[in-house]
Amino acid sequence: MRKNIFETIFLTEILKGLSITLSHMFKKPVTYKYPYEATPIMDRFRGIQYIKTHEDGRTKCVGCYLCQKVCPSECIHIETDCGPNGERLIRKYELDLSRCIYCGYCEEVCPVDAIHMGWEWNTVDSNRDNYVINMKTLSQNYKDNLEGNWKNKHLKKKLVEGVKQ
Repeated sequence: MRKNIFETIFLTEILKGLSITLSHMFKKPVTYKYPYEATPIMDRFRGIQYIKTHEDGRTKCVGCYLCQKVCPSECIHIETDCGPNGERLIRKYELDLSRCIYCGYCEEVCPVDAIHMGWEWNTVDSNRDNYVINMKTLSQNYKDNLEGNWKNKHLKKKLVEGVKQ
């Protein structure tokens, strides 16, 4: 195809490109300076899980194994015992955060609404063993989320509103 003589002489394509470049020079940047600026978190964000507890301190988890079965990354490991009344007692509940893909399936499948995806996301650690967290830590995450004792302080308002719903 031949170019139009007008476009060749007056270089309109170059001027179009320069106008786009100039318009972007005066726009606000879309990046954040991470440790110094708080990154906005969307309303449907899924972070580290926590397990709700009753007022007397017992966890709401009934040991039904549904979260373990539905997990695509197989990061949840549960072991139960039979209690004196025939109820299941959770002997071991572990969540491997290094394998978790934060899909939220465990939260959706829980019949007693015990597991929730929190807003905490900063899990940096130098030891891999610290990424495997147990039931005690997961229920402590719930208490910390309610009290606001967590690392990402800028998310406190959103999290507490989400937990109370």
